[in-house]
Amino acid sequence: MNWFDVDKKGLAQLLERKGKEFVLLELLQNAWDENCTKVTVSLTRIPNSVYARLTVEDDNPDGFADLTHAFTLFAASAKKADAQKRGRFNLGEKLVLALCEEASIVSTRGTVDFDDGGRKIHRTQGSRRESGSAFNGILRMTTEEMQRCLEVARTLLVPPSIETTINGEQLQARSPVTSISASLPTEIANAEGYMVRTRRTSSIEVFETLPGEVAQLYELGIPVVETGDRWHLNICQKIPLNFNRDNVPPSYLAQVRALTVDHMAQKLSTDDANSAWVREAVQKHGAAMANDTIDRLTTLRFGADRVAFDPSDPEANLRAAAHGYTVVHGSQLSRSEWDAVKRAGAILPAGRVTPSAKPYGEGGAQLKVIPNGDWTLEMRKVVEYIGRVAPALTGRQNIPVNIVREIGWPFAATYGPQSPLVLNLGRLGHKWFAGPLEPINNLLLHELGHHFSGNHLSEEYHDALTSLGARLANLALSQPEIFAPMLSCADADQGDEPPVHSPVHT
Repeated sequence: MNWFDVDKKGLAQLLERKGKEFVLLELLQNAWDENCTKVTVSLTRIPNSVYARLTVEDDNPDGFADLTHAFTLFAASAKKADAQKRGRFNLGEKLVLALCEEASIVSTRGTVDFDDGGRKIHRTQGSRRESGSAFNGILRMTTEEMQRCLEVARTLLVPPSIETTINGEQLQARSPVTSISASLPTEIANAEGYMVRTRRTSSIEVFETLPGEVAQLYELGIPVVETGDRWHLNICQKIPLNFNRDNVPPSYLAQVRALTVDHMAQKLSTDDANSAWVREAVQKHGAAMANDTIDRLTTLRFGADRVAFDPSDPEANLRAAAHGYTVVHGSQLSRSEWDAVKRAGAILPAGRVTPSAKPYGEGGAQLKVIPNGDWTLEMRKVVEYIGRVAPALTGRQNIPVNIVREIGWPFAATYGPQSPLVLNLGRLGHKWFAGPLEPINNLLLHELGHHFSGNHLSEEYHDALTSLGARLANLALSQPEIFAPMLSCADADQGDEPPVHSPVHT
């Protein structure tokens, strides 16, 4: 007893939105699922009419296993349990029939005719084929729809073992760029015949797109959905499809993309690395990608020399930019992208690559301060000079000055607005203290600039240096007596001067 009927006209109206090319694809995939070596397709206009004749014929020796499956919706299908067959619901031919004005299916077990009078089954000897099956249908088609069918046929990834022709033109099998073995979600029938989701190791075949083509995701050579990615991807088993067979779950597509990116990283371009599909793959599955892949993508996006913006070391960011590094800010990558990049060590913080000078690190050893009583006469003269000049330049009174002996310490001097001025005899040497005055002023101005800014590369520091230089010149003109005790050093030997530029004291 039938529970419900199907309105053929209503079903046809629903199917129209899929495009007439789906008719060709349904019949082709059914033929490819059979034990055949040749499939022949003919699509021609019936003269002086709005109708076209579509014929699909295969050479499967056994033909239809059950002729009633030609017209029974959702009949039990042996293909459901085979992940490498495209069929699931025993539905394809029935959907095609809904769009036909009349049709026939001829196989080794007889013929089924469909016309205005209904369905007729013929099992006589003359109604049977010796081998193979043939579908013959007449359906309304515009010239544009026929052309679209032919265009779609040329995008098929034809099984190499099955010679497939359409209107006399043999569709050429393509060779994949590579094949990726992976465990992927699929759907097959269980022992009770219900379709269930499972995982199975299969292959992802990667194909170059031909000129004018848009990359698509394929199931066993049949296009499912346009992706717009770099390559066509052909999944060599059933994939999780929606009922209309025109899309897959976003999570599935993201996984397939991630596997492709990981496998094809060395062939990706800068445009690829910045594309939505690659970024989505990293965002969804970056944790599973190889470190080399993440590093490659990062190089394509930001160049070989890149650092992460380091809020703990503002000067390091500016130093990196000055040295030609790309400074990558937090907003340029999503959180999951940053997780992948950090795990792979693909972008290091600027503070680790171009750090600003930090003379007093945590846990650092105490400096060897030279007691005042051990200072030479030249040292005392320099310290007294600083005591006269520095307050006038900075406005800070009684700036303490320490002299240390640290040959292994890389700083000639350090200073900060809350710290003493430290002069390192180990780097400066005795000759610096003996004069002349110019290198002494040079170092002094450099360090006193840090009274106003700790960042060597900042505009504030630059302005501080020019301002201090102007004040020093004005001081020399208005109070020359401040400099008089140091003028005796003017004729001192100027050779072997030590470096006088020191990092900031933070």
